[in-house]
Amino acid sequence: MASKHGCLKSTLFGCLGIIALLVIVVGVSLVMALQGVEGEQVADRELTATETGGEAVQPTLVQRPGRVELDLNQGEFRIRPGQPGTGVAVKARFDQNSYELIDELEVLPDSTWVYRVEYHRTIGTLQAILRSIVGGGSESRVDVYLPPDVPITLALDVAQGGGEVELGGLWLIDAEIDYNQGGFELAVSEPLREPLGTLAIRGSMGGFEATGLGNASPSILRIDCSMGGGEVDLSGAWLQDAAVDISVNMGGMAVIVPADLVVEGTAVKGASPDLQPADPEVPVPTLRMTIDQSMGEVEVVRR
Repeated sequence: MASKHGCLKSTLFGCLGIIALLVIVVGVSLVMALQGVEGEQVADRELTATETGGEAVQPTLVQRPGRVELDLNQGEFRIRPGQPGTGVAVKARFDQNSYELIDELEVLPDSTWVYRVEYHRTIGTLQAILRSIVGGGSESRVDVYLPPDVPITLALDVAQGGGEVELGGLWLIDAEIDYNQGGFELAVSEPLREPLGTLAIRGSMGGFEATGLGNASPSILRIDCSMGGGEVDLSGAWLQDAAVDISVNMGGMAVIVPADLVVEGTAVKGASPDLQPADPEVPVPTLRMTIDQSMGEVEVVRR
């Protein structure tokens, strides 16, 4: 039968072994981080979706609807309107030894197109943290410019980063935004060229702020977030009725409704079952709300 001292001794050496291993791992990662800082290759890159395989496809992008898919991770991102007739453009600044930026343009048989942009980190999380501590890896930014004169479906996925999204004045068909372990600010500062079909915002472990969504005037607005929260401002130039579906799990959300809209179906704290505008005799768009809240709270207020 082993003695108590033997057990204690083996446990002690086991713990010391684990500690020594952790020290070695951290030390090696720190050395790699220092080498990475010394070997940084910060560069500016510009991409365009107007050429593929050496053949200009600008007429296709100007005349036909398209889909833009943005998969952006671990950085600072901005999406905003570009200049008419310029197509989709991407401008980035990052360390090429730590991040990768790739794109792909696919022209479909019906002459519509799909433009995909992917940006992600190529080093491990621990190495990235240590590199930031010793003063490296600070450059990580991607700007995407969308043409205002092309009908576009937008799919944006942001993870472990932050984004600023300005959609005002664009010609959007549908838009979906996903975020994870990060957040973003969405603004529609002026009316879209046409009312939006569906606007979907989904996320977890983060937060967001959306303003001026009335300027997008979506017929369907879906918001689903968990382990986080947000503030949604529905002000703007609504042109049609909308179905608004909000789901919150383990978080909180504030929904701001303009005073001149009819809101039906709400039954949450801070809002009566049917919010009515100041002058109900004037025909105005109606927002039909469905709210699902679990271990969280959604508050609808007029402003």
